[in-house]
Amino acid sequence: MNSKSDTPHIYINGRFLTQRMTGVERYAWNICKAMAALGQDFTIVCPHAKILDCYDTHGMNVVKYGFGNSHFWEQCVFPLFFLLKRHFVVFSFTGLGSILVRNKVMTIHDLSFLENPTWFSRSYYYWYKVMTPLAVRTSCHIITVSEFSKSEILRFYPFLNESDITVAYNAVDEEQFHHLHHSVEAPERFALTVSSLDPRKNFLRLAHAFEGIEGLNLHIVGNANRVFSQQEGMKKLPQNVRMLGRVSDEELIRLYHQADCFIFPSLYEGFGLPPIEAMQCGCPVLASDIPVLREVCGDAAEYFNPLDEEDIRKTIQTFIDNKEEKKPIMRQQGYKNISRFSWRNSAQLLIKLVNNLNT
Repeated sequence: MNSKSDTPHIYINGRFLTQRMTGVERYAWNICKAMAALGQDFTIVCPHAKILDCYDTHGMNVVKYGFGNSHFWEQCVFPLFFLLKRHFVVFSFTGLGSILVRNKVMTIHDLSFLENPTWFSRSYYYWYKVMTPLAVRTSCHIITVSEFSKSEILRFYPFLNESDITVAYNAVDEEQFHHLHHSVEAPERFALTVSSLDPRKNFLRLAHAFEGIEGLNLHIVGNANRVFSQQEGMKKLPQNVRMLGRVSDEELIRLYHQADCFIFPSLYEGFGLPPIEAMQCGCPVLASDIPVLREVCGDAAEYFNPLDEEDIRKTIQTFIDNKEEKKPIMRQQGYKNISRFSWRNSAQLLIKLVNNLNT
């Protein structure tokens, strides 16, 4: 066992603190909070830009360094911070990290841009197609968020070994997502889906499936992102499908509690965080029958073929026809399922990893 003096100091690429909290930023932030709660010493290095209010860094060691706040800062400015430092490791929890820093543990959340380049803008695709293997080759270890993603990394980058990759699962942020002790009755019956408006999220097929469902609306939470190829069809939706855009965590919790069910029709995920957020709030989950969602949701969800609108429609209809019987059972299965995931466990895994790295 390494002594405390033998353990490399942990630095964290803190660029995410200046960015809006979406899935990968939430992962980075919750790992940081869990490591701090465990008493692990680390330093977050971030650009000279405003740290957003959603990140309460009180009590954490945060250093602002350099200039800029873009990929240029991450790739060219951030590495200068380490020029005279020895015996350290840098975690990049949201993605690439600098290819100039070799004492680096990078995180690959998914490789969807390689699975289907048409889901993304050309600039995004080519940037990550070129930079990801460079970042992989210049990292001392890789973190990913599911066994499925680990298998995908090995498939696309066969020069890696299984021992080069550690799976540190996502978990629910229990400070944000929790069961409400008082419920607010919804003015209408609705199903909920949540994610960025990305073609791989398959919202267009889900929307079309709702054309044949009566008495139930679909609420879609999420904003379009310019890195994704846009779907023209999303501009013409059935009358019972409503786009809510981005909402606050408080509003999202209310929606999870009021919804008849949560539907996740994604074609490809690295983990799939919204389904377990829904389960945390007691909302039954209907999900795509793809390997990663089977891994994450287990027996707590009902599954459909995401490429078959009729099967999506049939699965939703069967659920709502039997909701009174199914909902309490699926709620308890959901609570049991999410107990498998813990930020504390993931943080402990990464701290153990640091102790075993040769830096």
